[in-house]
Amino acid sequence: MNAFFVAAAVICSACVAWWVVKSEKGATSFFLSALQGIAALFAVNLTGMITGVTIAVNWYTVISYIVLGLPGVIGTLVLDFVMGM
Repeated sequence: MNAFFVAAAVICSACVAWWVVKSEKGATSFFLSALQGIAALFAVNLTGMITGVTIAVNWYTVISYIVLGLPGVIGTLVLDFVMGM
């Protein structure tokens, strides 16, 4: 199961790298997406005092939010909700 997650992470990273290279404004878009992902991570944890929903901050989550951006944060929240049921 661990190998599946590593393979999925490598495939996602390769897709993002290909998009950055091929796109005309890829580096700028990637940088803005990474900032949105990190900002969303801290916004979720900041509002967690009120809502009770928090995300663990470690190297894996931070790197995934840099690579995936805001959809990575939303995906983590959905997985947290589904696995927490």
